[in-house]
Parts: sequence; structure tokens; C-alpha cells
Amino acid sequence: MRFLLSLAVIANVALLAYGQGFFGPPPAEQGREVRPLSQRNQQALTLGTPLPPDITTQR
Repeated sequence: MRFLLSLAVIANVALLAYGQGFFGPPPAEQGREVRPLSQRNQQALTLGTPLPPDITTQR
């Protein structure tokens, strides 16, 4: 009886992992195109020079 319960739990976890995509793309995502990531308001983002390290962090 313990063996059957263990087998059912392992099968349940394996099926959950398959459905969530741990072994590759999930079944629900088959055939979909990957959308490239884009950033909104790219022109509003400006990068400055990095700040010098703080003296207190050096020991």
C-alpha cells in the first residue's frame, strides 16, 4: 500500500513539473512565437557615470 501511495505521489509531482515546463516548454506554449522583450519609453532612460565606491566599504 505504501508503494502505491509513493508511486501516485511521484507521478503527480512529475506531471506537475511537466505541465509547468520544468522539462522544456510547457504544453500550452507549443507553437507560440517568443516575443522579444521591449522597454517602454526608451528615450526617457538616461544612464550616467557610475558613482565612486564609498570609502567606508573598503577595509
